[in-house]
Amino acid sequence: MVLESVRSSPHVVGASPARGLLALAVGGLLLLASGGFALGLDVGLSLGWIAVTLGIAIAAGLAGAGLVPTVGSLWLVGLWWFAFPPLVGYVTGNWAGSTRYNHPRMLGYRYESARAELIGGLEYGVKYGLVFAVVLGLVGYAVGVAISRLSTHMNESR
Repeated sequence: MVLESVRSSPHVVGASPARGLLALAVGGLLLLASGGFALGLDVGLSLGWIAVTLGIAIAAGLAGAGLVPTVGSLWLVGLWWFAFPPLVGYVTGNWAGSTRYNHPRMLGYRYESARAELIGGLEYGVKYGLVFAVVLGLVGYAVGVAISRLSTHMNESR
C-alpha cells in the first residue's frame, strides 16, 4: 500500500517521458564533457557546471521528471566530475605530469599514484557527489515545480 502511494506521487518517480528525456540529456552532457576533456578542453568544475546542473534540476521539475531520477542524474554528474579525469590519467599514463588528471578535492595534497588518485576520486565522488546532487537536486527541482505551478495558475486565471 505505501509503495503504491509513493509510485503514484508524480514528484517522487516522475512521468515516464520526462524521465527518459532527463536521462538522455544528462547522458549527452556527460558524453560531450568526456569528449571535450579527452580533446584537452578545460571542462572542470566551474560556476558554469553548477549552473548547468541547476538548470537540469529546474527543467526536471518543470517537466515532472521526478525527484529521485533528478537526484540520481545529478549524482552521476558529480561522480563524473570527481572520477573521470583521474580515470583518463590512469588509462593514458599521463597522470604524473599534470594536475589536469587529479580530481578536485578539499585539501591540497597529492596522491602518490594514478591508481590512488582514481580510488580517491571515486571515494570523493560517492561522498561529495551525492551531497552535490541532493542539494542542487532538491533546490532546482523545487524551483522547477514552483515555476510550473505558478505558470499553470496564471494560465488558468486568464
